[in-house]
Amino acid sequence: MRSTIKSSPMKLSFIIDRFTKRCPRTGKIVGLRCDSKLSRLFFPVISLAAVLWFLIRVIPKPSRAVYPCQRVALGIGSSFLAYAIVFLGSFSLIRNIRKNYSKSMVVAFLLLSVAFGGIAAVVTDSLQAEPAALVLTPPEGVNQPMGEARGIHPGRVVWVQDFDAARWNEKDGLWWDDDNTDQQTVDAMFSQSLQSLTGENTDAEAWEALFRHHNKTQGGEDRGYQKGEVITVKLNCNTDGDPSKRGEKKGHASTQVVYTLVKQLIEQAGVPGEDIILTDPSRHIGDPIYDKIRSNPQEDFQQVVFAGKSKLDKPQYIYAEPDMNCPIYFDMPGGSKQTLYFPKVFTRASYMINAALFRPHSIFGVTMIGKNHFGSVFDGKAYTPVALHDFAVVNNASPNKHGDSHCHPSLLGHKVINDKTFLYLLDGLYTSHTQTGDIVRWSTMNNNWFSSLLMSQDPIALDSVGYDFVCSEPNLVKNNRCFNGSVDSFLHECALADNPPSGAIYDPEKDGVKLASLGVHEHWNNSTDKQYSRNLNRGDGIELIAFPDGINNKKIQE
Repeated sequence: MRSTIKSSPMKLSFIIDRFTKRCPRTGKIVGLRCDSKLSRLFFPVISLAAVLWFLIRVIPKPSRAVYPCQRVALGIGSSFLAYAIVFLGSFSLIRNIRKNYSKSMVVAFLLLSVAFGGIAAVVTDSLQAEPAALVLTPPEGVNQPMGEARGIHPGRVVWVQDFDAARWNEKDGLWWDDDNTDQQTVDAMFSQSLQSLTGENTDAEAWEALFRHHNKTQGGEDRGYQKGEVITVKLNCNTDGDPSKRGEKKGHASTQVVYTLVKQLIEQAGVPGEDIILTDPSRHIGDPIYDKIRSNPQEDFQQVVFAGKSKLDKPQYIYAEPDMNCPIYFDMPGGSKQTLYFPKVFTRASYMINAALFRPHSIFGVTMIGKNHFGSVFDGKAYTPVALHDFAVVNNASPNKHGDSHCHPSLLGHKVINDKTFLYLLDGLYTSHTQTGDIVRWSTMNNNWFSSLLMSQDPIALDSVGYDFVCSEPNLVKNNRCFNGSVDSFLHECALADNPPSGAIYDPEKDGVKLASLGVHEHWNNSTDKQYSRNLNRGDGIELIAFPDGINNKKIQE
C-alpha cells in the first residue's frame, strides 16, 4: 500500500506560528506574538476568543480546566484581560467609552472579566492546591484474584528490565536517540519477553504460538499467520501532536521499541511490511519513529503503513479514516448515551497489537492498555475522547469510584478490539509523571530510568501489574490526586465485565450480547517480592515472570 498524496502548502501550524510564541525546546505555545502589524491587529480577537473558549468549555465541565489547551487559553485570556483593564483605566478612554458605547456593553465586558477572573482564580487555586492523601492500599486486599485469566499460560505477565537499555544522562542528545537508548538491548528484551510469554525457544516459534492460540480461541481454527492478513498496531502518540516537534523530556512512544516490534513482525513472524499498520488516529506518528523505520532500506520496511490524524506528504503516511459503520456505544454517567466510531484501519485488520505506554495520568490515575484506545474514537466530527472524560477519577462533577460503571470495558471488549488483539505491550523504558509531565527516574531503583518492557496476552492482568508498579514508585504518584483509592475501579469492572460491581450491562455493539470477563485482576503481595497468586501456587490469578536487572537477570519465579 502506497500513499503519494501531498498536503496543502499552507499548514495550520504555520498559521498558528504567525500569531503565537513557542518554546524553542519543547515546541509548546507560551504566548502571543506582538512583533508584527498583523499579530498586533489580531491580538484582541485571538485573546477574546481564548476567553470565550475557556468559559464555554470549563463552566459546564470544570475538569476540562486541566487540559493543556485550556491552560493555554487561561494564560492568554488572563494576560489579555489584565492588559485591557489597564488600558481602559485611562480617564480619557473611559470618557470616550461613555460617549460612544452603551452602558450595557461596558457592563457586559466587566461581567465577562469578573466571570473569567473568578473561574481562573478557582482553577489556578485548585491546580496549585495540596494533593489529597494517597490511598494505595487496594480495598479488596492483596492476592485476591477476580475474573478469568487469558493466554497460552493464563494470566501470565512478563517483565523484563535492563538498565543498559535506557542510559540517557539528561545532557547529551535526546533520550530517544540511538546513542541514549540502545537498540540491541531493546531487541534482546523484546525477544526475552516473547519467549517467556509463550514458553517457546525461538522468536519465530513464539509468534507462531501466539497466532495459533489466538485463532483457535477466536474461531476454532488451529493455524498461524497467513500472508495478506493485516496487523494494526495501536500506539500511544499523545505527545506527538506535531510529528516534527517533541518535548525533549516528555514521555513518547520509544522509537527503539516500535522499531523492534516492526522488525520482529517482518523477520520473525513473516508479516509483509505492507500488511503492518502503525496508528494513533487522534495524533501523528512522531518523526523519530517514522524516520527510524524508513531508514531500513529493505522493501518490507519501506512498505509499512503509518496512519495518523491527517494525511502527510510522506510515503506510506495516510489518514486514519473513521468507519461510520463501526459504532461503539457507551452508557454514560447520569444515564445519557454516547456513540463513537472506530477507524477503518481497525475494521480492515485481521489482528491487532495494543502497544501502550506505561505511565500515570492526571485525571484517570494511570494510562496504559485500556486507556490507549482513548485515541481511537471518532465522535462524528473528529477523533477525540472528550466524552469519555466523564469517567475520570478526579476533576469531574461526579468522580468515578469503585462501584461505578466505566468506559474501559466497552473499549477493550468491543468485538473489533477484543476479537482481534492478540498481544499487549507496555513500553516502560522512560516513564513520565503524567501524560503531559516529564520523564522521571525511579527512587526505588537507585535513581535509574524504569528501563522496562511488560508483555501479556491478558490486558487486565497487564494493567494490574502496571498499576502495582506505578503505586510502588513515589516519584510517579506524588502530587497526583487520582490515587485516592478509586483508580483501579476500571480493573474490577473489566475483570468482572459479565457481572460487574456497578451492575452495568456492558454491550458495546448493542447486539444484545453482554461482555464476558476481559481478563484477571489482582494486586501483588508487596512491592519487594512482587508475588501474585499463581507465583504463590494459591489461585487462578496473575503469574509474573520477572527479569529484573538487580538479580542478574534471573527469573523471580515461574
